[in-house]
Amino acid sequence: MENNVIIELQKGEKLVGDGEYIILSGYLSCNMSKHLLLFLREGERVMLNDELLPKTLEYNACNTVRLLKLNGSMTDALTGERYREFEKELLSLMVERMELLTLQKKQRLVRTLLKLGKEVGVLEGENCRIPKVWSQLELANYINCTREYLLCQKRILKEEGVILDSYQWVLMDWDKWVGKELSHSI
Repeated sequence: MENNVIIELQKGEKLVGDGEYIILSGYLSCNMSKHLLLFLREGERVMLNDELLPKTLEYNACNTVRLLKLNGSMTDALTGERYREFEKELLSLMVERMELLTLQKKQRLVRTLLKLGKEVGVLEGENCRIPKVWSQLELANYINCTREYLLCQKRILKEEGVILDSYQWVLMDWDKWVGKELSHSI
């Protein structure tokens, strides 16, 4: 790991500096033009390059994040190819975001919970706990509803038995969530 640098970001800080990084701990949000595309967690790769990627792409720390910045000799060989693949992924994420906004509010909430579960969820037995990467207000803003509506829907989802009564979002029976068997609640 010669010439590699460890970087630490505090909650809310933006990752700056072209290069490739590996998340050692914590969560980053990947945003384009202030719109969330996805969350990244430990072990995932992050790429920044002002020449190859959109200038509006940014990564923000959701909590304390430690990253390993890879040295150039480790990344040079396939850099262009990896950035092209990443651009395709970004386009797909932007389309997903646009499609989400066409759904009803409850559908947006359920799809967003599924997305969060897949990206940052922690499996605990048969359930999936979503770590606190967002405040209730940030989640409400993302699905384009009020915080009050979000809390009301959380209560309804608890009554329907698809989430646990918990401070955090805990998605019960994760296999049903990923198997899209929750059609009754969307």
